[in-house]
Amino acid sequence: MPSSFADVDHLLRRAGFGGHTSEISALMPLDWPDAVDQVLDVSQASPPNEGAPVLDGSRGGWPEYIDLAQFWMNRAASSQTPIQERMALFWHGHLCSALAKVRKASLMYEQNLLFVNAGLGRFEDLLQQVSIQPAMLLYLDNNSNVAGSPNENFARELMELFTLGVGNYSEEDVRESARAWTGHGLRENGESYLFRPEEHDDGLKTFMGVTQNWDGPDIISHILSGPKRPQVARFLSRKIWEFFAYADPDPGLVEDLAVLYSASDLDMTALLRAVFLRPEFRSPRCRQGLVRSPIDFIVALMRRTGVDSSVTHPEWNLEPMGQRVFDPPSVAGWDQNKGWVTPSNVWGKRSCVSAVRWHLLKNTDILENDGATAQEAVDSALSLFGIYDASGATRANLRNFYDGEPQAWARRAGLLLLTPLTAEFQLA
Repeated sequence: MPSSFADVDHLLRRAGFGGHTSEISALMPLDWPDAVDQVLDVSQASPPNEGAPVLDGSRGGWPEYIDLAQFWMNRAASSQTPIQERMALFWHGHLCSALAKVRKASLMYEQNLLFVNAGLGRFEDLLQQVSIQPAMLLYLDNNSNVAGSPNENFARELMELFTLGVGNYSEEDVRESARAWTGHGLRENGESYLFRPEEHDDGLKTFMGVTQNWDGPDIISHILSGPKRPQVARFLSRKIWEFFAYADPDPGLVEDLAVLYSASDLDMTALLRAVFLRPEFRSPRCRQGLVRSPIDFIVALMRRTGVDSSVTHPEWNLEPMGQRVFDPPSVAGWDQNKGWVTPSNVWGKRSCVSAVRWHLLKNTDILENDGATAQEAVDSALSLFGIYDASGATRANLRNFYDGEPQAWARRAGLLLLTPLTAEFQLA
């Protein structure tokens, strides 16, 4: 059975950053499972390092941060496989590190590449790799975790924030895991991983009731494959549902997803497919269930208008919206959804949209139609920004503005500013 326009539009907004009419129409002849599979197919993805900036430290921290932020936003906005970038955004807030502490843009770039390349595969493969990447080793201090003086930061967050959640491990588990992770650090230049056996605690350790000579990677394998695996599956299934669908899902829904996720060997593509195939994913609650994060908002704006990050300037405009890219506020990442609805966040969005508006006015003929009626002009503006189901109130407000503005250029400028600030565009 063919998929509806509204369903495909919803899927492309959640699995990416919104689809153009042509992209939606291309998926509509497919039945829903096939449409989902096509969105999840990244076999023809372009290399994520294509066109990457040089980040060798020679130009100082701020210029390299600008290049890195703009590069990722451009790549996300132009990607033909945006599900990879959406998952990279999820992992950026879940297995996060922050530039403020890591200090090197090149290391944050390496982490971003890992999230793109491995973010749709097995969770263990991703977690094993990210745990020994320089960005994570520096951010959670495992580089200074040595025998006789264990540092518990990474060991604790591995369980509390990455895999199990509060209450599903003991303080002894934290201490013994920290001992297991001793010696896993960096070379002297801080650029690459190095295991130092002389700094590793080779003694017996009791982790989750099992006594043996645990090593760090064994800890991850035991958490994900041992008796705690169902809890890992529940923890990640809930987080993924809340990122892609809506907050506070029913426990039964989470359990259904967790059983499937666990059976798939914690394969993220399998979990996402299950999420998108759930009837609840296409429900009215889900369609109205998420506010776009600032990163999502800017990428969607770029994708719809064709501007790049030299116009949107994410390195400046994201922070006033509450989300400084590559620099989450804590190891817990960012508050999601309602956390993005504040007066300051809205003002930050307005500043970014205004920059896009003036660029379009100066360099394009978008929405330039002096003979249009108010209805035609509003329809064109809504279509430009991918708003296919605007409410009657939104349409009326835009028409009232248009009818009340006597100058043609100001009508055009106003629609370019007001339309992406509507509630419909701010919802994912």
